Amino acid sequence: MRTKSSFFALAFLLLSISLFAQREETVLGSRGWGLSGIWGGYSHQYTGYQNTDGFNRGGFFGFEFGKSLFLGWTHYSLRDDILLIDGDNQRFDFRFNGGRIGYAFVPYKAVHPMLNVELGRGHATLSGEGTDNMFIIQPSAGVEINVFRWFRFGLEGGYRFARNVDYVSLNNNDLSGVFGQASLKFGFSWGRYHKREDYRKNYEN
Repeated sequence: MRTKSSFFALAFLLLSISLFAQREETVLGSRGWGLSGIWGGYSHQYTGYQNTDGFNRGGFFGFEFGKSLFLGWTHYSLRDDILLIDGDNQRFDFRFNGGRIGYAFVPYKAVHPMLNVELGRGHATLSGEGTDNMFIIQPSAGVEINVFRWFRFGLEGGYRFARNVDYVSLNNNDLSGVFGQASLKFGFSWGRYHKREDYRKNYEN
């Protein structure tokens, strides 16, 4: 119940801020950074743990600001049944829940570049050693394709940094690694994209 109450309170706060921000100019540009969309979707991630290939799958949900900035939540879990510790048959499981920050460059173009950062708490379970909590941060970069106004497809690559791993037989490097990811994004973005004015033209005239 507390989680739902916190979610609705945060959503109301973001909406209230956007109503005041839409008409203001900011130091980041003249087009404003008010609430401009709501999106959610699924992520399919190919990665590795201690040089063992794995497949993660999860979802995300959040709010779009100024047509470019995305702030939200994300989660995923390991879908493969894998063994670690170089053949010692220790079964491994992994889950992640955290925040997601993204930025899309020139999002009105059919194909445009994007940057994402996910950070939060990871939960790993290793047979014989129990469950361990750690901090995860995942920066990534890629491209996003506007298939329809309500559907976008993303391809990106990045690196997962795992910190505070407290297993006897595993360390931070064992649970860190590169990943490739495909995302299906559904939602809606309202309003028009307003380009920033080119003040150089005014100066030249």
